[in-house]
Amino acid sequence: MANTGRPREYDDERVTKAVRISPELDLRLKAAARERGVSVNLLMNAALDDYLGRLLPVEQLLQTAS
Repeated sequence: MANTGRPREYDDERVTKAVRISPELDLRLKAAARERGVSVNLLMNAALDDYLGRLLPVEQLLQTAS
């Protein structure tokens, strides 16, 4: 039997996470994805990857707090 679902966006394994966001953020997210011609999932993955890449290391945060 052939798979009739959507084409995969990624070749590697993925996990599913549920997040709660405000209705306003949901509208912004959907609009941004639509404007760029990508899925909300793809946009969220890119945004999270970018955000986490810019976080300061914990050690640096602890030094700043001292």
